Amino acid sequence: MAVDSKFVLTGAKRVLDSRPMYAQVAVTDDCNLTCSYCDEYTPGAPLVALGTLKARVDKLDELGVLVYDFLGGETLLHPDIAALVAHVKAKRGGSNLATIITNGFLLTKKNILDLNEAGLDFMQVSVDTLHPTGWSDKSLKSVLPKLRLLAETAKFQVEIQSVLNEENLHSYDEFRAALKDLPFAFGFSLMHGRGGRIAIQGEKYLELLEKYGVFEGVNFYGEHLQEMLRGDFSRPWKCLAGYKFLYVTAAGAVQWCAQQRGASFDLMTAAPARLKANDVHKPCEAGCALGCVRMVSHTLGEPLKTFGASVKLAVGMSTPKKSAAAPAARP
Repeated sequence: MAVDSKFVLTGAKRVLDSRPMYAQVAVTDDCNLTCSYCDEYTPGAPLVALGTLKARVDKLDELGVLVYDFLGGETLLHPDIAALVAHVKAKRGGSNLATIITNGFLLTKKNILDLNEAGLDFMQVSVDTLHPTGWSDKSLKSVLPKLRLLAETAKFQVEIQSVLNEENLHSYDEFRAALKDLPFAFGFSLMHGRGGRIAIQGEKYLELLEKYGVFEGVNFYGEHLQEMLRGDFSRPWKCLAGYKFLYVTAAGAVQWCAQQRGASFDLMTAAPARLKANDVHKPCEAGCALGCVRMVSHTLGEPLKTFGASVKLAVGMSTPKKSAAAPAARP
């Protein structure tokens, strides 16, 4: 099991040492969709060779990474993604976490079974709306058969993640109701503009946040979201991107995150001292709505405040996936 005592103890070390905990790794910049709000893809971009990706995982493991998010573009465009997950799970006796972020359109029974065999821990499926819109192709109508296939076949945990904005705000309750019988967790991120700054505000969003929370185990972050939705960006925090959180581009560069691309260097030249140089406050912190970066930064930067949430999240990751006949509890 990925989240075992060894994982917890090593994760605790990351609070004190100069090694990274979490890495997002792009396997391609290509995508099969063209959602208007997304600027993290390049149509027709090449796939990164499996050997190159394995070498990057080797380097990240050497640096100390325990949690890997594989993403794109669209991750499932890569035919060797299961082999890459298996390579991660061969590290540290499998005492690490491997996640895939996908739009779900390319899911098949075969690639789900391959990912089961590889030991995938977690899949985040991005679904934004009930029906396709000019804003997002990622609709429930398009992907629902794939989600049912996941519920029947996947041995890994699944979360449905939506980007919340004016386009789907008023139908979000209906969206959740349509999926109530599937054994998945749910979460949403707040729409951001270029640079990662929050792009929405208002009481209507606060009502949804109060009703549903963010997602299980990290609802401590909800306090920060509430403030930003009210236009208050004054809360101090320290972004650990480039230090504890690494974003590795398809070209193999480490940059702060998907949205902050100015400071970058070759992953293969990285060393703890080089990463430690990014242990500084960043000019983009005020108003940042990038959930993954903030989750890692708050969890490792404020361990006493977030301890309960970290334990809850770890327990959730260790719980076997339930069948569709017995839906998991909603956050």
